[in-house]
Amino acid sequence: KYTMSHNPPQNDWHGKTVWLVGASSGIGQATAHALHARGAQVIVSARNALALEAFVHTHAGALALPLDAADPAAVKAAAHLSATFAAFKKFNIVKAVVSGNPESVENWTAKDNGHIVIKGILMFAPGDYGIDSIKFEQMIKDKKIEVFGEVAPYYSGTTLSDAAWQPYLRICEKYDIPVGVHTGGGDPGGTYSWSPKARLRLADPYLIEDVLVRYPKLRIYMMHAGGEDWPEHAIRLMAYYPQLYIDLAVMLWVEPNTQRYIKGLLKNIKEAGYLNRVMFGSDQMIWPDAIERSIRFLNGLSFLTKKNKEDILYNNAARFLKMKK
Repeated sequence: KYTMSHNPPQNDWHGKTVWLVGASSGIGQATAHALHARGAQVIVSARNALALEAFVHTHAGALALPLDAADPAAVKAAAHLSATFAAFKKFNIVKAVVSGNPESVENWTAKDNGHIVIKGILMFAPGDYGIDSIKFEQMIKDKKIEVFGEVAPYYSGTTLSDAAWQPYLRICEKYDIPVGVHTGGGDPGGTYSWSPKARLRLADPYLIEDVLVRYPKLRIYMMHAGGEDWPEHAIRLMAYYPQLYIDLAVMLWVEPNTQRYIKGLLKNIKEAGYLNRVMFGSDQMIWPDAIERSIRFLNGLSFLTKKNKEDILYNNAARFLKMKK
């Protein structure tokens, strides 16, 4: 009769991520120190934020996530953040646009020891979070917004060409702030619940053409590659407007239908000669494993060369974002 330990000895901690709760002192902190010394990526949590920051200061690469372990929402949010940063490290992701409400983005930035986060902002309608164009401009000056996106007029029953969005776009062109606009549909049940004004016709990429004409110096990209319904509209816009890029966010992982669509689109974009304006994106929302699934799906596309994939995963975005080498 043979028995096996439920917890076999772990001798090599390199490449492993360990999250320790109650790590501000005592056995928890000592364990965190020992695992860090053995090569683990250590995430430390407790209610004592100052003690956690002191630990991180003396342990390179460690991440502090202050929280009350008795608060389920806080634990869930911390788990999402830590899993995302672990994916960044695993796949050597050096920059990532993080979008959400301003408070959430600032929280992610505060936990970003590797300076990976590019500060975005999620807006469905002008004036969201009480941010009018005056406050928006000040946030850009204060470097609280580095990318205006995800901008998702579709969900509020508007389009990016509508008058209400123009003050924001003028400011983005003035300060050379990239804009990421939602294209294609969204949550299939959303129209009956949280986004009653959403209509598929408002997701057509052609509806941003007035913006492209009005702001020729604006750096802009269509999120979700134009959506499943209008692949030729997306490609045609790229042909007419060389400043326009697309990203593949959500399309690489969310369902077989989007994966089927994106394979066809990438083949056609490659043949048309615009593959140098296609950027990787995950739009992982609350599912960090979508990052890995997206990368693996993209790397599995045999019609793309190694150079094509390198450009999509890094080079095209580095050019678009004007990243310093």
